[in-house]
Amino acid sequence: GGLGMCLLLGAGTCVAGGWEVNPEVVEGCRKDVETPPARSQTPPNAIKVKPPENGAYVGVYTASAPRDYRRFLEKTSYQPPVVFMFHDWLSDSDWASNNPHLQTFHDPLEEAPTVNPLELAEDLAKEGSVLALAWAHSCCDWHSILFWLGWRKTEVTLPRILQGNFDDYLKEVAGQVKAFGRPIMLTLFSEFNYQGSFAFGKSGTELMTEVDNICRYYGDPGWPDGPERIRDAFIHVIDLFRQEGVRNVTWFMYAGSHYMDPDHEDQSPWLHPKYFYPGDAYIDYVGQSSYFIDPTITQDVAATAPIEKSLEPGYKAWGTVTQRPLFLPEFGPAQQDSTSRAKFLRQVFNEILPGMPRIKIVTMADFDLAADCCSVPRLGEKFPDEIEALKESVKDNPYYEKTIKLHEGQ
Repeated sequence: GGLGMCLLLGAGTCVAGGWEVNPEVVEGCRKDVETPPARSQTPPNAIKVKPPENGAYVGVYTASAPRDYRRFLEKTSYQPPVVFMFHDWLSDSDWASNNPHLQTFHDPLEEAPTVNPLELAEDLAKEGSVLALAWAHSCCDWHSILFWLGWRKTEVTLPRILQGNFDDYLKEVAGQVKAFGRPIMLTLFSEFNYQGSFAFGKSGTELMTEVDNICRYYGDPGWPDGPERIRDAFIHVIDLFRQEGVRNVTWFMYAGSHYMDPDHEDQSPWLHPKYFYPGDAYIDYVGQSSYFIDPTITQDVAATAPIEKSLEPGYKAWGTVTQRPLFLPEFGPAQQDSTSRAKFLRQVFNEILPGMPRIKIVTMADFDLAADCCSVPRLGEKFPDEIEALKESVKDNPYYEKTIKLHEGQ
């Protein structure tokens, strides 16, 4: 989801320090907002993934699970306590269908057609790991020219979710998760700030830069419409899960890499986490992606920012909204072809992450597509010393908790 909003100029203007809007576009918008009262509470017998009191969990982000997970396990001899991957509402081939099939948790994973999410979660649980799943509604087909021209659209829109059009589907998935019984982590959006950027206007499907007012057309007239719709979608779905008696979900939400970096092209003060967050009564972990590179090497790869630019602005912004622990699902240390990441991985896991103590879960990208899209190759693929660096910095480091802890209740 990291395509620049600034490619499309409308009511907004791109500048070196981010995205600006004309004054009339934010007329009536408020900067002093408070999360509304919760409509429901965590069940008293809920089972949640408990953050370590000191330290963090380090897991793996995969695409072709369980194959990717197995490859990671074999080369590192390290059982990742959390495994993150995607299972979207719609398959890629069905995204623009007039009558799309909504994928439940009994449908096979797209990259692993012999297993479904709950079967994978069961296998992981037997080995002491928890599945963290981006069960993602996706607003956009980022790589389609037809989408950007407005000719390719999806029937599964955020306004229709909020109107209850998919409640039967949501209840079906809720029932499957309830029957599963074991702990699972779920989120509804991949990089919610990008998804929210396309949830403005009367239709709820317009780009932030293309509307005449960003706060006027949904809900509270002082609240940015896109973030407010994302917030309300979390509330709607989590309320429904609770009504169905589901007690084994740990809910998380995460933004994109470079979130709230004032120098990044997709930055806007109206995409601050305070506008998206539904409150501690609904969300157990917050966070963001982080794609970054060692600043001491030549920065000629896709992720050019050091980790401080990729991660620190979002870390600080979240701290003004909630003290919930952070989860970094898409954690991608990029690589230049001629340089091993071993020394840098040691620095990241021994110095940088411990310096941000609210970070409690990190899942490191380790699959082929990460190399293609983000210059994040498989660990040790080009430089075997990276594997030893991860073992020393994570597996043998007491700062990182190796066994998932659970707690019950609120």
